[in-house]
Amino acid sequence: MIKLLFLLIIYSTLYSNNLSMVEDLYYKGKVLEAQVLIETIEDKNEDLYYLGYQIYIKLDDLNNANKYLQKALELNENKYTDEGDQLGELINDLKNANKTLTSGFINEAIEESKILVNKYKNNSICYYRLGYAYKENKDYDNAIINFNKAKDLNPYNSTYQDEIRYISNIEMLKGKEYYDLKDYQMALEHFNKALEYDPVNSAAMFRIGNIYYAIKDYLKAVNILEEGLKINTTNYKVLYMVSKCYVALNETEKAFSFLDKTIEVKPDYLNAYFEKAKLYKSQSDIDMAIKHLTDIINIDDSYYRAYELLIDIEVSRNDLNQAITYGNKALLASPTAYTILGRMAAVYNEKGSYEKARDNAKLSLKSKKNYAPALFELGISEMNLCNKIAAKDAFNKCKRDRNYRRTASDYLKPDNFDYYTKHCN
Repeated sequence: MIKLLFLLIIYSTLYSNNLSMVEDLYYKGKVLEAQVLIETIEDKNEDLYYLGYQIYIKLDDLNNANKYLQKALELNENKYTDEGDQLGELINDLKNANKTLTSGFINEAIEESKILVNKYKNNSICYYRLGYAYKENKDYDNAIINFNKAKDLNPYNSTYQDEIRYISNIEMLKGKEYYDLKDYQMALEHFNKALEYDPVNSAAMFRIGNIYYAIKDYLKAVNILEEGLKINTTNYKVLYMVSKCYVALNETEKAFSFLDKTIEVKPDYLNAYFEKAKLYKSQSDIDMAIKHLTDIINIDDSYYRAYELLIDIEVSRNDLNQAITYGNKALLASPTAYTILGRMAAVYNEKGSYEKARDNAKLSLKSKKNYAPALFELGISEMNLCNKIAAKDAFNKCKRDRNYRRTASDYLKPDNFDYYTKHCN
């Protein structure tokens, strides 16, 4: 008898502790944790079954809520009869409305769901079903209104936010189509609509930022991009884009800060190192610029943009031999890099090595037909090699590019051309 009493005390204590732990989680709003815990308890009694019913009602899981309530009813029918009837009525009403919708009668389903919303004013599932019917009718504005009401009533059910994100992403896809067509105005309208539907859609913020950057409204770009980063802090491409905005806004310290954050998130993102090198160059800190550029090459010797900037730096310092050294290293890694070949042509022209300049210019044009810098250097080399027809042909092709139009046209003026080829007579 004493042993039996002892076991009853232990059982009672365990049961009391289990109930208390689940109740504590439930009333603190930790409903998901409460649901996980109650499922681990094998021996349940009336109070735990009823608490399980409350938990699953909170999660809008009517099937499991009904299962737990039926167990409670088996133990105490009189106490839970009213709630059992109410739950059964709700389930039947929802089934009927869903049957109307799945039968293809969307407008009728909307009207039935409106009746349910009025009948069950604080029930998130009813708002969700109304929102879903509106979504099926492609009435996204009303769908979002009702999904938001469902989410506000029940923040524990991720389905409602998922539906909001789904509709928001429909607008995102439309925006991307216009963005690819460079119709930024229409793209912006859809991305803004996506953000209106889902204010925490960081992807929409980033897309809007890209458009503002493309149209050179850097202040608006940086504002919306930084809003997106509050939600998604580790998107290295966006961190990099923010740094580019600050470069354009001449806010160098902030640009460096965001480049450092980019590298912290993505240590092998070479574009960030390259942007830092350009910033150092713009600040006349050539040693730091060269350090970052050589670091890039050590990581990836095919990153030809680093060689381009190194060549430009050495040309500006009039160290043409070092410029050629960098150019040759670049061509070992990327033999057909037309921008490198074009620069090499310019360096050889500067040194007076016109045959080498011509050869590099032609190789550049072989990789990139009508590449204006190479055409210009080809014109210079051919002119100095006394190949007048070839020189004029190169300059004429070159002047189609607005950046070279005036200079190439000047060389083609008869008096100027005769002066530069006087050594040919």
